[in-house]
Amino acid sequence: MSELYFPSLSPENMAGDGPSTQAELQGALCGLLCMDAKANRTDWFRQLFEDFHPGEEEISALTQLFDQTIQALNSPEYDFKLAFPEDSSPLASRLIAMADWCQGLIYGLGTSGLTDETDLSADSQEYIVDVIKISQIADEDLSNAEEDEANFEELTEYLRMGLFVLYSELQPEDPTQIITEH
Repeated sequence: MSELYFPSLSPENMAGDGPSTQAELQGALCGLLCMDAKANRTDWFRQLFEDFHPGEEEISALTQLFDQTIQALNSPEYDFKLAFPEDSSPLASRLIAMADWCQGLIYGLGTSGLTDETDLSADSQEYIVDVIKISQIADEDLSNAEEDEANFEELTEYLRMGLFVLYSELQPEDPTQIITEH
């Protein structure tokens, strides 16, 4: 996925409960798409964040993020890339992005209608519990050990593949293949 920059996500521009990072924004979009794969591609962010006010230039980037995400979630190659910093970035910053992404996913799922009564497989239920735990990673939990790097890669892959399982369970049809009759 190409790097997208959203000036409205910078701390000096944030007001209220909008997304604080690109990882959180992508996670929230994934949660929305798990619940509603037919979401509006040009104003999907308004369904999630009342206090997120992107500029005109950003709306184009948000539409691009939507298009890339829905295509990746429906890709037979499972080529979805989480919006984490590059591998050369410090592990701590990548772990914080992971926690942000997980917070966004949970937020997007909940805001879009996932409840305790939603019928989910045991695997999807376990995945959501794990995502909640990962979202609670704090700075003091972090170190830069080589073992932690391997664990990070495993967690990234787990989050990616678990998202595909959850998405396919909640959205069993490929929305790009649905033909509507008039």
